[in-house]
Amino acid sequence: MKRNVSTWSRPSGWQVLVSLGIFIFFSCMTVWPVRAQDLDLDLPEESGLANAQPPPLALTNSATKARSEEASGAEVAPEAPQDIPQVEPRRRPLREALATMADRLLKLRTGDLGINGTAIVGRAQLSTEYRDRRDGSAQLEHVASVAVPIGSRLLFRADVPHRFDFHPTGRSSQSGLGDIFFRVGGQVWKTPALTVLAGTDIILPSASHSDLGRGKYQVGPGVHLAIPLAGLNSVMQPVVQHIVSIGGDPSRRDVNYSRVRIGFDSPWRQDWWTTIEPNLFIDWTQKSKTAMNLEFEIGRKLGDHFRLWLRPAVGLWGAGVPGAYDWFTQVGARYMF
Repeated sequence: MKRNVSTWSRPSGWQVLVSLGIFIFFSCMTVWPVRAQDLDLDLPEESGLANAQPPPLALTNSATKARSEEASGAEVAPEAPQDIPQVEPRRRPLREALATMADRLLKLRTGDLGINGTAIVGRAQLSTEYRDRRDGSAQLEHVASVAVPIGSRLLFRADVPHRFDFHPTGRSSQSGLGDIFFRVGGQVWKTPALTVLAGTDIILPSASHSDLGRGKYQVGPGVHLAIPLAGLNSVMQPVVQHIVSIGGDPSRRDVNYSRVRIGFDSPWRQDWWTTIEPNLFIDWTQKSKTAMNLEFEIGRKLGDHFRLWLRPAVGLWGAGVPGAYDWFTQVGARYMF
C-alpha cells in the first residue's frame, strides 16, 4: 500500500530559503542595536574628557570674559568723572595729620615748660612778687607751690604764701602767713585741637594778720581751655572763674567777683617762651565794677627739669577791686617732675 506524504512533511527548497531568511533578519535586528550602542560609546561627543573640556571651556571662557568686561565697564563708568578730584582726598588727610601733629607738639612743649594750665604734669616752684597797689600801699609776696598729678586726668595743687604788707606813713607794716590756696582740677575733654580742664579753687582764711588775707572761706570754680594756634606758634588759654566767699569772719567784707583772662603762650626755639595775658576782674559787690591788667612773661628752660621766668605787669584801670594793682613784677623758678 502506498503512503501519501504531505507537502509539509518534508520541507521543500523554497521553504528552507524563506526560513533561513527570516532567521537572518531577526538575528540582524537583534545584534545591530547592541553593536550600534557599543560604537556610540566611542563617539568623541560622548566619551570621557573629550566631553567635558573642549567645547564647554570655550563657552565658559568667552562667557566669563564677557561678564568681566561688562562688570569692569560698569565699575569704570561712574569713576571716570572722579579721576581729577581723587588727588584732593589724598592731600586733605595729609594736611589734617600735619595740623594734628603741630597742635599736639605745641601742647607738649608748653606742658613741658610748665606754662600749660591744662597739662597734667608735676611741678614745684618758688616765686617772689612785688605788687604796687593803687591806694599807695605795696606788698611783697613769696609763694611756695606744688602741683601733683593724680592719675592721668586729675591734678592737685597747693600754694602757701608768705607776705610783707607795706603801708603808707601812719600805719604799721605786717608780715606773716597769707591765705593758703588749694586747687583740684581734671581734664574733661582732651583732643589735639582742644583741652578743657574744669575744677575749683579753695582758699582758707589762714592769714596771720587781717591785712594779709581776706578772712573768708572762698571757693572759685572755673574752666580752663588750651587751644593750639599752629599758625601763630602759640597756645591760647582762656580761663573763666568765679570766686565767692562761703563763710568766715562776719565783720569782713564778702567776696564775690569774676575773673576772665586769656593767655597767649609761645615757645621759641627749644629753650625760651613768652606770654601775653590780659586779665579782667568784675566785682559784683560794687555794682559790677571792673579792673583790667596786662601781664607779660619771658622764660627760659634750663635742662630737663628747671625753668626760670620773669613776669612784669601793668594795671590799665580799676581801683578797690580784687586783683587790681598799679604795676607788679614777679620772678620765679620751677622744677618739673
